[in-house]
Amino acid sequence: MKIIITVNTYYPLKDGVQFVTQYHAENLALRGHNVIVFTTNHGNDSEEIHNGVKIIRFNVVNKHTFYSGEKEKYLQSLKKELKDADVMINVCTQHPLTDWCFPIFDSINCRKILYMHGMYDKSFNSKTIANISDLGHKIWNNIRWGLYYKKNKKIFKKYDKIIQLHKFDTGYIHFKKKYNIDSSIIENAVDDRFFDFCKDREKYAISVANYMPRKNQEFILKAFYMSHIDKNFKLILIGSKENAYYHKIMKLKEELEEKYGQKNVEILFNVEREKTINLIKKASVYLLGSKWEAFPISIIEAMAARIPYISTDVGIVKYLPGGVIVKNEDEMSYWIETLVSDDKLSEYMGAVGNQYAKKHMMIEKKVDDLETIIKGD
Repeated sequence: MKIIITVNTYYPLKDGVQFVTQYHAENLALRGHNVIVFTTNHGNDSEEIHNGVKIIRFNVVNKHTFYSGEKEKYLQSLKKELKDADVMINVCTQHPLTDWCFPIFDSINCRKILYMHGMYDKSFNSKTIANISDLGHKIWNNIRWGLYYKKNKKIFKKYDKIIQLHKFDTGYIHFKKKYNIDSSIIENAVDDRFFDFCKDREKYAISVANYMPRKNQEFILKAFYMSHIDKNFKLILIGSKENAYYHKIMKLKEELEEKYGQKNVEILFNVEREKTINLIKKASVYLLGSKWEAFPISIIEAMAARIPYISTDVGIVKYLPGGVIVKNEDEMSYWIETLVSDDKLSEYMGAVGNQYAKKHMMIEKKVDDLETIIKGD
């Protein structure tokens, strides 16, 4: 089959949506399908073939939730490839490579699938609104995206199938309540390498996420410094690159050391993927401090590796076994202390998460599920 995928982020960019889309695309290509990915350009080649998948990139500018860039070039290229395509998969809403398809939607004759990864959170809370600027952005986003989902109701109902991450995911609930659409569910999966059991646990907590306010490494750093644990126990933060937020948390680290005393903390970036995987697999506990997530890959990586997690209450994490949900830094600090001091509890929670991940989060099974939906079986 010829499969067209449109997605905002793809290789070599790194995030959760990229990871899931890439393992689907590459495994579908391995099964003999002709897979073409349309995505945005961030200084990479405009066209290339990577692991059997043809990637076509376009320059796009997103300013205040409105898009500009190579729209006409994108649509011409998309129309050309769609002429003999069997299916088009739009990954996520609220980005140009999906939204620019809407005006030509009725002329697309192949099977059409929308693969959601959650949707915007319209609720007001202290996690996402820290100052007047955040409040202004929140009000604007609620107006902008509220109108967007109302305006495009007819388009969403024209998809042959809509895929969501979980039955308690915001997207699943919204599409059922507002459009009376029963979405299919494909949970996220995890790199098979995390399932290789590692006996050599080491005394450190770890968190892996791009350095940015939404990932909220400040929360984790504060909780760690507040905890009363052995000074040899370490915290490792790993992000993709050095940026303004990285420097912000480096400054916060200095301030926390003045307040609480020196602790063993490493704040890293540009760490090779293989090394990152090994660091996660050897950790004692995994930490997530995000303000918003849908279905975080990092949590299920920890589950697969038998590492108990401590997470803020984001997305569907509270429905995943193998860890605990916390409301504030005090609670995260408490659970760090608890899990570090109780090996049996830590091992039990890790084992429970691992069993769930083995049953529900293997890549091969998720690709099977998507292939079945693509074929319309």
